[in-house]
Amino acid sequence: MADDSQRMTVEVVEVSPNIAEPGEAPTVASEVFRQLLQQAIRVADQANAQSVRMAADFAEIYRREQVIRNEYEAKLKELRLMERQTTRYAEDLAQMLRTERERREELERALEQERLANEELRRTGLQGISHLLLAATLKDQTTGAHLLRVRRYVEAIATRIGLPAQLVEEFGYSSVMHDVGKIHTPDHILQSEHHLSSEEFEVIKQHCIDGEVMLGDARFFETARAIAREHHERWDGQGYPDGKRGSEISVAARIVSVADVFDALTSKRPYKDAWTLEEGMRSISEGAGKQFDPELVEAFKTLRADGTIERIRQEVGAARFE
Repeated sequence: MADDSQRMTVEVVEVSPNIAEPGEAPTVASEVFRQLLQQAIRVADQANAQSVRMAADFAEIYRREQVIRNEYEAKLKELRLMERQTTRYAEDLAQMLRTERERREELERALEQERLANEELRRTGLQGISHLLLAATLKDQTTGAHLLRVRRYVEAIATRIGLPAQLVEEFGYSSVMHDVGKIHTPDHILQSEHHLSSEEFEVIKQHCIDGEVMLGDARFFETARAIAREHHERWDGQGYPDGKRGSEISVAARIVSVADVFDALTSKRPYKDAWTLEEGMRSISEGAGKQFDPELVEAFKTLRADGTIERIRQEVGAARFE
């Protein structure tokens, strides 16, 4: 125990500063103390510098965190604004959809009303056609069968060239009015048994214009008006009354032209006997590219080849006309 106390005392004495008296040379102990003190000061300086750096680093981290926080808050505000705008947009869109649905329902009601009106107009128009056909038949007893054959020919040609069913029907019922203007043509010209003079031919040419005028301006008769005016126009432009050529002539009138001429050639008239079907077809074929649309002539020839022409003539011939 005594040895331990003595050793501690010695160690304390050994590390204790030994300050030299003035004028005395520094001892070994004082030099050791000075070195330790300098070392402690360096350590303190390093610790202080490290603390400063750590404080600076912390300040930089804090600054960055503040920047990030500010950016986050700005983004959050932006998102909230976008959320409010999206909500308003969704409300506006919902209102637009409600309005559009109401408009669509209103449009559907209007379309249904228009459909009913068009159907009524169609029925009225067909009744008008029937009355005109009856009037033409009373004017000329041969006209009824002629008009029905022409209608059937027209529908067959239109179907053969691929027109939709609605147009086929429209062309068919419109075709029966192609000569409605002849109601104004004097009887002695219609029933003449000789070839018409130049003056008489000019009179009969007027039926194209008269027919168009008689059919008025109703939309239902738009195709019928075109047929009435144009069915004597020619593919080469040498027809009447306007000298139209090629595709300037309506498709409906071009079809009626083929059907009308063929039936006129193959039917008995006061001024001529009926031609045979072969003679009529030969005349139609020779007129392709001149009087008639070549495509329609080819379609008509296929109808002759498959027996459609004969069948139409038989069916119309078996019908009764009052």
